[in-house]
Amino acid sequence: MDLEGTLISNAVSQIPRPGLHTFLENVSEACNLMLYTSVSSERVQTIRNLLVEEGMVPIWFLDLPVIHPSGTIKDKARCGRTDALLLDDQAAVVAPDEESWWIPIAEFLPAYSDHDRELVNALATIKSRLNESD
Repeated sequence: MDLEGTLISNAVSQIPRPGLHTFLENVSEACNLMLYTSVSSERVQTIRNLLVEEGMVPIWFLDLPVIHPSGTIKDKARCGRTDALLLDDQAAVVAPDEESWWIPIAEFLPAYSDHDRELVNALATIKSRLNESD
């Protein structure tokens, strides 16, 4: 899962997307999770600590593995799984010929609506994709 624009607004304002806690709880029941982000390791830890302190994510969010792309492209090989899916708001980060693992989500942008349902939609897409691979 991407962090900025997907789960939260960005690494500066760190506004959690509506339904983040519920999404994480539900998606964690369906698959193993990791963060795939360009945000520095130190900043990721600060963001995770804040989100846990505010009750916006489950406590286990602190322990999710974090991987970083080499450059700006998030290629599948870096996650170490052939059956992986990538939830990300940016098509430009998907490696050429790896579009099939990408689950697009609209970028979480100002005015940061409380009515944003993108994580609900993403969860449905993830579950559907997982059922297809069974």
